[in-house]
Amino acid sequence: MIDAIADVSTLIPVYKSNCERRFADLGATLLGAHFGAECLVFEYEPCRWKIPGGHYTPDWLCVLSDGRIVFVEVKGSRKQRNYRDARSKLRAAKAMRPWMVWVEVVESEGWKVEVI
Repeated sequence: MIDAIADVSTLIPVYKSNCERRFADLGATLLGAHFGAECLVFEYEPCRWKIPGGHYTPDWLCVLSDGRIVFVEVKGSRKQRNYRDARSKLRAAKAMRPWMVWVEVVESEGWKVEVI
C-alpha cells in the first residue's frame, strides 16, 4: 500500500502584512457587527480589478447575510508609505462598481471601519 501525502500549504493564505494576519482573526466579526448582518463569506485577496492606471487587489471580500458584497482594504496606519496609493485605488474601484460596498479599515485607530 502507498501512502499519499497532500501538500496543503497552498490552502493556507500567506498574508502580506501582520496587520492583515491580525484582521483575519476578527474581521468577519468586526464587519458583521458594523453592518448589522452576519458575514457568510470571508475571503483573502479574492480577485484583482482592472482600474484606470493599473490594477487593484482588495485585501478581503465579505458577503453579508443580507446580500451585500463588501470589499475591504486593511491598513495598519494612515501614515504608512503606500497609504495614499491604496486609498486612490480603492476609490477608483468603487467608482467603477458602485453597487458594492467598499471599506477601509485602519488598525492604528482601534480597527476603525470607514465606508468609502
